[in-house]
Amino acid sequence: MNDNSDHKIVTASFMALFGAIFFLFFALDYYIPVLPFYTLDAGGSEASVGLLMGLFTFCSVVLRPFQGRDINRKGRKSLLMMGIGLYAAAGLGLLFLPPLPLLFILRAIQGLGWGAFLLAFNTLTLDLAPPGKRGSVVGLMGMAPPLSLATAPILGEHLRLTTDSNYLLLFMVASAAALVALILGALVKEPVRESGSEEKRMLFSRKVLYPSLVIFCMTYTLGAILTFLPLLGEVRDIRAVGYFFTIFALTTVVARPAAGRLSDRLGRENVYIPGVLIAGVSLLLIAYAASAGQLLVSAFILGVGFGAAHSSVMALAADRLPVMERGIGMATFTTAFDLGIVVGSITLGFLLSWFDFKLLFIICAVIMILPVFGHLFKGRFSHNHS
Repeated sequence: MNDNSDHKIVTASFMALFGAIFFLFFALDYYIPVLPFYTLDAGGSEASVGLLMGLFTFCSVVLRPFQGRDINRKGRKSLLMMGIGLYAAAGLGLLFLPPLPLLFILRAIQGLGWGAFLLAFNTLTLDLAPPGKRGSVVGLMGMAPPLSLATAPILGEHLRLTTDSNYLLLFMVASAAALVALILGALVKEPVRESGSEEKRMLFSRKVLYPSLVIFCMTYTLGAILTFLPLLGEVRDIRAVGYFFTIFALTTVVARPAAGRLSDRLGRENVYIPGVLIAGVSLLLIAYAASAGQLLVSAFILGVGFGAAHSSVMALAADRLPVMERGIGMATFTTAFDLGIVVGSITLGFLLSWFDFKLLFIICAVIMILPVFGHLFKGRFSHNHS
């Protein structure tokens, strides 16, 4: 395929897509310290807060296999615009300060939009990558989400406290970010793809099964961090959980592009294997953390390990996919990513009723490094049968 970028990585379409990703992730991450409080003020319970998150994630996943199957026929950009448009439209509905049942409906619509957006931007990222630079492009584009995580929740928390929970103003900021994402998404030019082989009408890609299992193990533990780290901080009287997410996000921003370039040169396994091992060490540090300093060191180490592993594993998945199977392959990969967070949050929540936080995060460390054993057994098996 002759790429119009002449092997340049940062093109106008790359920048527009990067901006659209940043601003829509901003509209998502900004809600982290806002929506739970709105849900409670609207008459919901703590259980309602969890249910709202579960509904959003379920709706983001449920249609993705079908969207992946149809993405070649309907186009990446049309799915991108539909996803951002649905998310933005439902976000505007929040400006009417809806009662609890309507809040659930609006978040379900946002979840559907989010799922389409995730699939579209991941597939477009691969399409925009020049030959031999896929890891570099994935790593650079991967900076946008953690940049949002490093800034949006802090702003949301600050505005909530300084405006005495003026939800109309709070929701206006999120809506404005989503509308900026919509404008930037419209500026993305979808690369022309060779039709090549006949399109396969399937809902699941076996070619990315191993990378999908790796990312599932990684995000299973991420679900525990997102859900239970604030509770661990409360129990151990560590007032640094907010800074944990900032340090984790900023470290990931640096690690992802560096790891992407390294994986292009050294090979994917030589980057993601050390990455998951480093992330496993950070989870052990969280398990035993007794001070803010220890928790923040673990955040830095987790950012290095997770950022390195994520970029190289996604590039590994892309390496295995022909152009016409990128849509369904990325649908399989991103579904595994989201399911890891959901399954981790739910199953570890049940385990927490039997175990303490220390044992919970030790279990997470073991699950994080499972791909290393999978890689070793895979290598040993192929060696014995060669």
